Amino acid sequence: NTKATANRIVSLLSEHRTLIQVELDEVNSGARTLTVNDFLGPKERASMRELKPQATPEGESPTSAKDYSAYFTAIERKAFEKKRGGMSQQARQEKAGVSESAGV
Repeated sequence: NTKATANRIVSLLSEHRTLIQVELDEVNSGARTLTVNDFLGPKERASMRELKPQATPEGESPTSAKDYSAYFTAIERKAFEKKRGGMSQQARQEKAGVSESAGV
């Protein structure tokens, strides 16, 4: 009796493995696309639904990401001013070098 049950289990698992392999091949080839309902079981999907974030008030992003654009704009402005200051200093040095060599 145990041997018959074991053989039946092996048969079922082999069939199931074949079906899974066919489905995987279809997904990988693009013939089939998976949806949210294709993953996990009904209990797990229900618990995942409960974990989803609640609706956010209008005007707010669901991730509530902080806006760092002012910080990066200030850094960019400082870098530009530093570069511009270095270029004007270099121009003054070149001009001083030209006037010294002209006087010689």
